[in-house]
Amino acid sequence: MVYSITLLIHSYLRWLVLVSLLAVLASAYAGLWRPRPYRPTDQLLRVVATFIAHTQLLVGTYLYTISPIIRYYWQYRPSFSKAPQFSFFGLIHLSLMLTAVILITIGSSKAKRQTDAQQQLKTTAIYFTIGLLLILLAVPWPFSPLANRPWFRPF
Repeated sequence: MVYSITLLIHSYLRWLVLVSLLAVLASAYAGLWRPRPYRPTDQLLRVVATFIAHTQLLVGTYLYTISPIIRYYWQYRPSFSKAPQFSFFGLIHLSLMLTAVILITIGSSKAKRQTDAQQQLKTTAIYFTIGLLLILLAVPWPFSPLANRPWFRPF
């Protein structure tokens, strides 16, 4: 029961992560294309997106520790060619998501410390874009050949 609820939360939280990252990037790129000061809204979007990404990482880490898929993967270590979904969730998903959140955190921290508005926007745009691309690669989309899951899990 705990596994199912945690999986549901993790599945729906991904949409908040994606929307918040897209909002940060839209604001950062708009500020770069039409130079403007780094606004409080930019900072709020950056902080909220980073917080949501961290929350998703915490939920995902807990899910990783209780997942029967992960338990099976580490116990039997099936080959990638025979069972790609186990390797995907056991290694690929975890490592790409962790790397993405680390990059988002570094970018957020660097942007916070900079004093030039254009540098803040540029730093945010670079780090959050790379983070978003890694996340998009690591999500088990319905069309993914490695491991696919539905767009929305039923309750």
